[in-house]
Amino acid sequence: MLRRLEISNFALIENANLNLSNGFTAITGETGAGKSILLKALNLLLGERADNAALSHSDQKCVLEAEFDISKLNLKSFFDEEDLDFDNSCILRREFNTQGKSRAFINDTPVQLQQLKNIGNSLISIHTQHESLSLFTTEFQTEVLDYFAGIQEKVADYKKLYKSYTHDINSLAELSVKEMENRKEKDYLEFLSTELVDAQLNKIDFEELKAKSVKIENATQLKDAMSNAVSILDNDELGPIVGLKQLIDIFDKIKIIDPIYAGLHGRLLSVKIELDDIENELSALNDDDLFTAEEILLINEKMELINTLLYKHNVHTIAELIELENEISEKILNINSIEDSLSDLKERIDKNKKTLTEKALAISKSRKTFAPKLEKAIHSKLGHLAMAEAAIKVDISNTDNLSIYGFDQVTFLVRTNLGGQFSPLKKVASGGELSRLMLSVLSILAEVKNLPTLIFDEIDSGVSGEVAAKIANEFLAMSKHLQVISITHLAQVAGKAENHLHVAKSNSSGKTTSAVRSLDTEQRINVLAQIISGEEITEAARDNAKQLLKTT
Repeated sequence: MLRRLEISNFALIENANLNLSNGFTAITGETGAGKSILLKALNLLLGERADNAALSHSDQKCVLEAEFDISKLNLKSFFDEEDLDFDNSCILRREFNTQGKSRAFINDTPVQLQQLKNIGNSLISIHTQHESLSLFTTEFQTEVLDYFAGIQEKVADYKKLYKSYTHDINSLAELSVKEMENRKEKDYLEFLSTELVDAQLNKIDFEELKAKSVKIENATQLKDAMSNAVSILDNDELGPIVGLKQLIDIFDKIKIIDPIYAGLHGRLLSVKIELDDIENELSALNDDDLFTAEEILLINEKMELINTLLYKHNVHTIAELIELENEISEKILNINSIEDSLSDLKERIDKNKKTLTEKALAISKSRKTFAPKLEKAIHSKLGHLAMAEAAIKVDISNTDNLSIYGFDQVTFLVRTNLGGQFSPLKKVASGGELSRLMLSVLSILAEVKNLPTLIFDEIDSGVSGEVAAKIANEFLAMSKHLQVISITHLAQVAGKAENHLHVAKSNSSGKTTSAVRSLDTEQRINVLAQIISGEEITEAARDNAKQLLKTT
């Protein structure tokens, strides 16, 4: 409920501090006195955009603030989602500087206008004679029936699952497109992967392979070199070994003469041993082929494969090829994961569709059971509002496909006169009739749902006498369940209110301002009498006003 409304430097109101109570509150005042300013201020607090014209004094800041008791409105989840501090008392504030720029706050935390709008929808619902648009919507009409049938929790459970279901369907469509795009890529990636895997890159020492390849390319030159080297060493006339033997024999004979010759003899023997070893190794190399024909073929094939892969993937090392192989493998896994996700998604969609169908059928059964009862309840309310000949028909048509409403399309049809045809509300009812229809529906809804504060802006326009009294009685009945505020020109309505606020204009120092005050009993008598008789208050009007207040 709205506990407090403070207005500073806004339009004709310089300062106003209103403390509101639960129950039924009436707001009265002459046309143009400033009643609409209160609604404008509230709309700004609920996220409506403003302009500089709202400022009373262009050199002063405008501040609007409202305090609400939200202890019964189940709004904690909103505060959690918006990362705001929750308290049973919620304060909304708008500030406008002299340049027209505004700031918004929820419990002293700066917020965006959209956040004000989001919470505002749960705090206040404003209805005027010409703006009963929510009554026309399928969403509102279905909600009324569901709350009346007591299935709101089942419907909420269904809607939660339905949103998940539609999200999955959208995801399935997106994944299907992606899967089709990936199908060709997967074939190519698998070809590349197979090519790299078959190359067994982890088992190849590329430097060793290159060395072997160089030997194969120079095999003839190497063979000739070995052969020539052996021939030179083995040459009986010119070979170094022959001459070395002769030198050894010479120094063998003189080594005893002087130690220096013995040393040279030993060194020559060492050289002989090394040359013999070199000859043996060269002979072995000359006798053996470097590689078999099979080895040569295998080495050449591997070199060609590696060089082809390096060139194909524009890299320079086997390590880079191995890294690429891993990347390709990861991409293939991701594509396979999408295919697995598609399969899981299809299975979940089928399962949820079956569950939704069962829930929707059960909900539809309840709606069809309670629709006639709702029709009677609304007809009874309309009778209390002098529309006894009017009737509502709750039409439930079935659809083949699941929607947020299940299989049902709920439509309120109205007949305002006996014998007339039932037709959609906006095609039949007048402004005054729509107001009373909305009042009837809201009255029923208030009995089964925690509604926010309801504000009615002159929905009693164009009625008088008995009808006005019945509307007032309905406001009073509704106020037992929630806070009701009515802006009215009718004494019958204001007289029924438990609380009475009056808006009045005054002129001072060449300036017009509006002020709002809460009336005591004597003040209420005078205001009601003035509404009844006009500017000149008669004693009869005062008696009438007293009589109205006695019935409250």
